Amino acid sequence: MTSKEELINKKIGKTIARKRKIMGFTQEEVAERLGIGNEAFSRIERGLVSPGIHKLYELADMFECGVETFLVEGSRRPTEQVEYMRQMMEKLSVTDRQFVVGIVEKLSRRLGKDSARPEKKSKDPAEDDNSWLA
Repeated sequence: MTSKEELINKKIGKTIARKRKIMGFTQEEVAERLGIGNEAFSRIERGLVSPGIHKLYELADMFECGVETFLVEGSRRPTEQVEYMRQMMEKLSVTDRQFVVGIVEKLSRRLGKDSARPEKKSKDPAEDDNSWLA
């Protein structure tokens, strides 16, 4: 498996784990519903193996989301990041959406001032430091 495939599997696995926890399922419950062993599902969540297209559709049904969610949430492509933000924001009230937009505007202005600096690159983009969000 290439390093790109490994990175994609890790991102998909993290999204699956996050969605599972949001829905309140244990790994064992999801594994049983997928008809696979606990260890096999654990390996999917850890990104060691790809879940496969069929399993992604089953997971999307189980987690009440679109299958594209597993690909979009971990993407570094601006259009897909915007789509992920849109999905998150549509669940918010008008007031909360305006609040989020205000924060993004302020961050964009602040970070735009530093646009001349090189972008930080880590070995694993999924693990970039986002401590400033806390």
